[in-house]
Amino acid sequence: MDEPQIDEPLRLDASGPSVVDLHARLAMVGYPVETLQLNVFGPATGDAVLLFQRGRGLDQTGIVDMETWESLVDACHHFGERLMCRRTPMMRGDDVAELQLLLGSLGFDAGWIDGVFGAGTETAVADFQRNAGLPVDGVADPTTIATLTRLRLSANAARPIAAVREQEALRHGSEGLVGRRVVVGDLDRAPSFAGAIGAALRREGARVLLLHHPDGETHAKAANQFDAELYVGVMLTNDDSCDVAFYETESFSSYGGRHLARLLVDALSPILGAEGSALGKRVSVLRRTRMPAVLLQLSAACADGKAEDIAAAVLAATEGWVAEPEPV
Repeated sequence: MDEPQIDEPLRLDASGPSVVDLHARLAMVGYPVETLQLNVFGPATGDAVLLFQRGRGLDQTGIVDMETWESLVDACHHFGERLMCRRTPMMRGDDVAELQLLLGSLGFDAGWIDGVFGAGTETAVADFQRNAGLPVDGVADPTTIATLTRLRLSANAARPIAAVREQEALRHGSEGLVGRRVVVGDLDRAPSFAGAIGAALRREGARVLLLHHPDGETHAKAANQFDAELYVGVMLTNDDSCDVAFYETESFSSYGGRHLARLLVDALSPILGAEGSALGKRVSVLRRTRMPAVLLQLSAACADGKAEDIAAAVLAATEGWVAEPEPV
């Protein structure tokens, strides 16, 4: 069964069945809205949406865009409450992400922990069933889920295969930037910045794919098809801060993305003259990319006229990351 969708973003004063559904889902994930008008998006709804976005590592706008809606739908799926399998369209949700994490922690390679039940997850479920003496069909049915749940404590003590693979790839990658496949993406109002960063990386021998598109899913798909070793996204914001985001959930974090994000904050802060932080987020462009990925969220006012300086800082941080892929 397809997940419910919204036709357009939901914001203050929106009304209708989608708002009723929004209120129900916010309550399901711990953000109930006190209102007598369940079909109207009021100030209290906006406050609850902001809290949800903050808790999920999404951009805090108070507006339910497609990314926020999909994240809310994902959050409503709790592990063990439904049968999980590969189908079209592919199943997705927090329960799928937990399934992938548990399988990976037990040594069964479910691939990147993105909350999407694809071929890799199906194969990992089948491998687990085979090893556990269960019927092998690649479907996470109640028996399979119950068996995984019994092993939860021991599984949580181990790092999932996705994390180990990412760390090993960084350790054993080629020296320097020569020949490395890097995607640089302009997500919002940043064509000159993305272009300058791409040019700086190319001068050092990297194979750069430059993207200009507002949709993070489009960037992630292109980066995966390019078999990129690194994704660097850039967007301008109206905030005063200049942050660098990497992929992180409550139970999983991109090892390489986190380390590079911290190096970038250190390199960019003196140039931009603004406070910056390395922030764990789960926006789609970070969640769907199957390689270390960072998203530069730069204050438009602070970054104005500094494209070349920013590109030089990104290059220096990236070279440092390649030379020392693990923090010392």
